[in-house]
Amino acid sequence: MHPRSGDLLPSIESSAVVHAARAPHIAPTSGKDGKEPGIEPQLDPQDPNEISDQEWEIRTGRAIYILQQTLPEFFQRGLVSSLELPSLKTPEGQLRNGSGNGNGKSDVESIYSPTIRLAYEPPVELPPPFPRTLHVDGISLYMASSSFIRHTLNALYTDLHVELRRVRVHGSRPSSGMYEGAGPLQTQSARKQRSIREKSLFLGLAVSGVARVSGARGGWEVNSTYHFSPLTGLVQLHTVDSIEPAPHQAVFDALRAALEKLGLAGGPPRESPGAARTQERREGGASVS
Repeated sequence: MHPRSGDLLPSIESSAVVHAARAPHIAPTSGKDGKEPGIEPQLDPQDPNEISDQEWEIRTGRAIYILQQTLPEFFQRGLVSSLELPSLKTPEGQLRNGSGNGNGKSDVESIYSPTIRLAYEPPVELPPPFPRTLHVDGISLYMASSSFIRHTLNALYTDLHVELRRVRVHGSRPSSGMYEGAGPLQTQSARKQRSIREKSLFLGLAVSGVARVSGARGGWEVNSTYHFSPLTGLVQLHTVDSIEPAPHQAVFDALRAALEKLGLAGGPPRESPGAARTQERREGGASVS
């Protein structure tokens, strides 16, 4: 699947790495940014070897490109998580990658971390068993949630459109000459500069559609921030900052029921939240609290 070219960012190439999904879970949290109190989002334990700064910039740049090019077609194509590259052994692959030596690996790399978290805090607190801040953990639940939203809205509305209205990238850019042509002292200084890897992407979307029953056109303003892992350059936290108008509680009830039906979420915890999460990690399953 090749995202169409656009004006906001150029096409970006990268070597391919395949990441396996971990067993996800849903657990309560209380921070506005979707984090548990006093706990920073975890770095990806699946890839303990830190990638180079150049590769990190390529990965984050590719993710930004894919998101802004494919989200406007979300209701037609679904959530696009990777950019398919031509094989290194093909002439096109040799031109794009600078080498004709294939390594036998897949040329597809997901922009999402296997441990990605999706977080949203409704403006009005939902009744139990819902926590103040809702979140799902793991790529399986993340993809399942996006599929649920897509199919549900397609069932309720026709002529669905997504318009990308605002794009902001937060984070320092690497200085020119950072990767080549620097002496020993310059290299040491550059390493200190590029040791800080902080980048996030803010997207403002306008979603609209015509209700199948009433024929009235409805719409939502959705603001989200995608946070990149400083270790892998993959999206590790997707925070839904706001949805206007806010979804009704019935939407969350339906999502919860759908995940339970798929076996991706369990019932209310029988113990304290801490004990439930501990047991959940031991069993490698999922729970809703």
